[in-house]
Amino acid sequence: MWSQYLRIRERNGVVAVFHELHPDPIYCSSEQWQCLVSEVTEGTQMLISDLKQHKLIVESLDDDRREFDRVASDLEYKLDQPTILYLMTAQGCNFGCGYCPVPETAKKHGASLLSVEDAIAGIELWQKHLKDVYDSNLQYFVIFYGGEPLLNKETIKASLACLKMKKEMGDLPPNINLMIATNGILADDETIVMCKEYDVMVAVGLDGPKSTNDALRVDSDGNGTFDRTVASIKRLVQNNIRTFVSTSITPFNIDQISEYSSFFSELGIEKFGFNFLKGRMLLRLVGADGVEDYYREASHGVIENARRQSRPGFEYQMEKKQVAFDRRDFYPVDCTCYGNQLVIQPDGQISNCPFYKSWLGHVRNMSDGFRIWNQPIVKEWRKRLPLYHSGEAKAVSGGGCAWSSIELKGDLLAIDDSSQIFSEEVLNELIWSRYDRLKTQAP
Repeated sequence: MWSQYLRIRERNGVVAVFHELHPDPIYCSSEQWQCLVSEVTEGTQMLISDLKQHKLIVESLDDDRREFDRVASDLEYKLDQPTILYLMTAQGCNFGCGYCPVPETAKKHGASLLSVEDAIAGIELWQKHLKDVYDSNLQYFVIFYGGEPLLNKETIKASLACLKMKKEMGDLPPNINLMIATNGILADDETIVMCKEYDVMVAVGLDGPKSTNDALRVDSDGNGTFDRTVASIKRLVQNNIRTFVSTSITPFNIDQISEYSSFFSELGIEKFGFNFLKGRMLLRLVGADGVEDYYREASHGVIENARRQSRPGFEYQMEKKQVAFDRRDFYPVDCTCYGNQLVIQPDGQISNCPFYKSWLGHVRNMSDGFRIWNQPIVKEWRKRLPLYHSGEAKAVSGGGCAWSSIELKGDLLAIDDSSQIFSEEVLNELIWSRYDRLKTQAP
C-alpha cells in the first residue's frame, strides 16, 4: 500500500516521488508513474523496489507510524541540545534601523546593560546544561548579542576570560565557538585585539550596496551607515578575524538580492545569511496586503542567488536546507528557541528567545535543576513545529519564528507564513535542481 507520506511533483513529463518526512526523490517518467498508479506492473518492478526502499510503499499504516515516531524522537533529541548561549550584553543600540524592534524594546524596558555577574551566572547555568546532554559531534556557540553588544565591552571581555578559563580547566568542552553579532561601527582596534586573543568570530549587519543599505540601516541620528560598516568589515577581514554578514531583505533591496553572493564575496567575508523581516515592523514597511508578495519575492531572490553563486554554501539560509535535503534528514528548526538556546537578557532574566521576554527567572536565582528544554513555554512552542502539522515541505521547514507569529497574528501557534512559503519554494528548487544535475551527469 502507498505510504500516507508519499508526495509527488511533476514537471515536463517527469514525476518526482518523495517521502514527506525525509525527501529523497525518485524520478520516473509520467508514463511510468501512470502505469504504476493503474497497477500495471510490467516494466515497473525496479520502480516498485525503489519506492519500497524509500518507505513509500509500506506493508501497513503501522510502518508509517513507526517512521513518524522515529523522526519525532530524532527531532526531540536535537531540540534538547542547548547548543547556543545568548548573552545579550546591551538592550540599547547606536543604530535606529527602520525594521528593527530593538529601539522600541529599549524604549519600553530601558536601555540596560548586562552585568558581569549576570553574564558569568549565565555561563555557569549553561555549563550545567552541557554536563547533562553534551554531544561531542555538535558545535556549540556563545553569541554576544543585543541591541548592540559592543556598547558593553566590559562584560564581553570578562565573559571571554571566564569562558577561556573554564575550557582550560575542562569545565567546558573545547568545541565552543565564540561570536559577536554587531552592526560593526564599534568594532575598533580594541575589539580586534580581543577577537584575536580569544578567537572570536564577528557577524556584521549589512543590507547590501550603499543606496539600499542606507535606506533603512541608519544610526541613531538618521545618518547612513554603509561606509562605516564596510570599513569595519574590511578591517576585520584584513586582521584575519572570521567575519560574516547578516543581511535583512527589505523593500529597498528585494529586487537585487539575487546578486548578493557576488557583492559580499568581494568584501572577503566567510559567509552571509539572508533574514526575512519579522513582526510588526514588516507591516509598517509593506502593509498587510503586501506581506505575502514580500515573502514570495524574497524567497525567489534567495533561491536565485543560490543558483548564481560560485561558492557552494556561501549563503546560510539555502545551505542549511540543502544540507538537510542531501542527508535525508528532517531539518529541525529555523529558530533555536525551541530548546536549543539559553538566552540571558540584559536585566539578567532568562528567556528562550532574544526578542520575546518570557521571564523564566533571574539567572542568579535559578535552582540547580533548571533546564531550558523543560520549561512550559518551550514545550508549548514546540506544538507549532511543522512535523505536527500538514504541509508537504515540512521536512525542510523549520517552523519559522514564534515571536513573529505573536506579533503578526497574536497567536504563537499560528503558522509563520514566511517559513512556509520559503520552504515550499525551496523544496521545489531542491527536487528539480537535483534532477537536472543527475540528467547532466548521465552517460
